[in-house]
Amino acid sequence: FFEATMATKKSASATDVAVVAKANNELEKRPSVTVTVDDVLASASASASYSPYAQAAELLRAGLGGGALGEDGGEYHRSGQVHENDEAKVVVVCEPGLQKSMGALHPAAALYERFVNIELSISEHANFRETLRRKGIKVLTVREILRYGLGDNLRCRIDLEDLAMDMLTYRAGGEIKSESAAGDEEKTPNSKDKLEKSIEEHVGDEYKRKVLENMSPDQLIDVILTKPTVTVKPSFRDTGVSASYEFEPLANLIFTRDQQITTAKGIVMANLRSSQRRHEIKIMKFCFLKLGIEVLGQVDYPGYLEGGDFFPAGDDLCFVG
Repeated sequence: FFEATMATKKSASATDVAVVAKANNELEKRPSVTVTVDDVLASASASASYSPYAQAAELLRAGLGGGALGEDGGEYHRSGQVHENDEAKVVVVCEPGLQKSMGALHPAAALYERFVNIELSISEHANFRETLRRKGIKVLTVREILRYGLGDNLRCRIDLEDLAMDMLTYRAGGEIKSESAAGDEEKTPNSKDKLEKSIEEHVGDEYKRKVLENMSPDQLIDVILTKPTVTVKPSFRDTGVSASYEFEPLANLIFTRDQQITTAKGIVMANLRSSQRRHEIKIMKFCFLKLGIEVLGQVDYPGYLEGGDFFPAGDDLCFVG
């Protein structure tokens, strides 16, 4: 049950873009006054800690009416659930997709109780979303939230790339050995040095950032939902490198009750005990902040909490376990 709002902190990258935009706006509004970027940077630095920012808050406004979220643009960031049977207004779900299809390769290892037919899962989930909408509930998907604003908002794009940077891992692997015909000597030390330098360049953040900058929105989201690790190995042919690929798909992100609890006072992010699920929290937190829904806190190690184990039962009462 969400009564959502927009009160979040800007990421560093988003703040940088906002600063430049603000400087341009100031110059346009006051042509007779010289306003430097340094002036705006100083102003932004003083206010960045509390400046509200919610790239996708419009998704919550649509269909709920102005009154539900505050007609005057006031405080509408609080999400709360007092009782387990409170009527839902907004529900965030995750459609089955590539990440669940990968989990279906070994259902037991993905924590599934049953085997998975992905086409059937997609169909059933679509029916589930439609049923909720017929009941007047606002339904948003994780992919929809992540995609929002990417076409016309540079801040949205940068923040999504930052999240993908965190979920994509490059690492060096393999020994540098000659792949020439039998009996040939190994490559010269100079060639070996070049290969080592090539490996270093191809596992660095600069190369990874360029890769992500050139991806489509859905590519970026697939990276985020499958958490790939690319092991880059030396090769004496073609580009000088080859690779192997491993994935930690967020196969259980579809169960979007688990990553947080919604208390009478607001959302608290959980901490899931299963190692397969440890990356789900950051994705859901990212979505809430992008929607402008305030996150009050998070359970960290050594504590554990799963949203499905939490039952609110009043203003000052809940059951956990």
